[in-house]
Amino acid sequence: MLSKLAGALALATIIAAILPPGYPAYIGAYAAIALCALALLVFGVPEREGFRQPTSLATIAAIALVALTVPFTYRGDQDLLAPVFVLPMLCVPALGLLARPARWVPGFTLFAVICLVAAVVAFSGGVYERYVLGIYRPGMGNNPIHFASLAVMAGSLAMVGVAASAAPWRYIFLLGPILGLACAIIADSRGPMVGGAAMVAVGLSTLLIWCWREGLFRLAFLAAAAVGAGAAAYLVATGNTRVAGIIDSALNIFRFTGGSDDIRAALYHSALHALAQSPLYGIGLGQIMHPAQELFPQQGQVFSLDNLHADWANFATMSGGMGLLAYLLLIAAPLLLLLHRPARQQRPIVLGALLLSSGQLILGISNAMFGILPQTVIYAVALGYLLLQARRLDLEHPLH
Repeated sequence: MLSKLAGALALATIIAAILPPGYPAYIGAYAAIALCALALLVFGVPEREGFRQPTSLATIAAIALVALTVPFTYRGDQDLLAPVFVLPMLCVPALGLLARPARWVPGFTLFAVICLVAAVVAFSGGVYERYVLGIYRPGMGNNPIHFASLAVMAGSLAMVGVAASAAPWRYIFLLGPILGLACAIIADSRGPMVGGAAMVAVGLSTLLIWCWREGLFRLAFLAAAAVGAGAAAYLVATGNTRVAGIIDSALNIFRFTGGSDDIRAALYHSALHALAQSPLYGIGLGQIMHPAQELFPQQGQVFSLDNLHADWANFATMSGGMGLLAYLLLIAAPLLLLLHRPARQQRPIVLGALLLSSGQLILGISNAMFGILPQTVIYAVALGYLLLQARRLDLEHPLH
């Protein structure tokens, strides 16, 4: 009975966290958290050795580091919520606990199918809103940047399916990152465009090393490249300035140019100021916007925002150096899966770990990923799934 429950929890959590696009992603995120809480409740004690896996330890340590700064920054109730900022990351060890009791867990191909379907649904919804309803920056009820970030993450993770099988049809999973990038372009969101491009570069570079000798892969790779180049050329020709000048445009958010992007530059400069003022503990979640409001009152938008719109800036301001260490632990957590040789020999785990770390890092440079519930949960659940698969290998090939 418990073995069936463990397998069902794993599958349901993956579907809930990854499949819903736009606003429904919040509903899916809450469902995934509830399922992981059930996994912790049922399997936490009997499978407690799973908490000692390096990826689980890094995740728990990151939450603890943020929590440890609260007594030093406390000024009000909102400061107590700082650990909640990253608490959904407990989905990682929760899913890892299911490795032993689950007789069956979703395979890598099924995981990739869920990611690809998520990208298809997001793309379809984005196209409908943009070209049928006439919404300039669609988000399916969500913030366009958040919508695009979720689509990019899910679509790029579909590439795991290419490494999971030898079947010729597996190259259909290369549609995932294309559709994810298309969502970012439709939503006119620069951060997700850059993040998606980075994940595509990491994924395709890795697959090139593994699969270049396969003639079908070369055809699929060239076809994907042609589709991407053709779409970019079309967008540039039709006057899409975001795509045409993506690098220069993206850099504008880090410097003052007198344009609309100065608000981002103000947020990031305020983060560096807060880190210099309190380099170890930060100034607390409740005060996260105070430096921006005091330093840049002319940027009136800072008075209506609740975070600094970048992971590194949020962690640095909220919890100082300890927060930045927590952030680095969360980014490195997927790579810690590869400390064990059997995991390094599983191409889907290697590719998934590389995609997660690089994607979350690049997407979080100019957008908040941690602390925004669906973005945090999709990262945590995807990482938890890789941990689940890695732990199953650990049980077959234990370290001595």
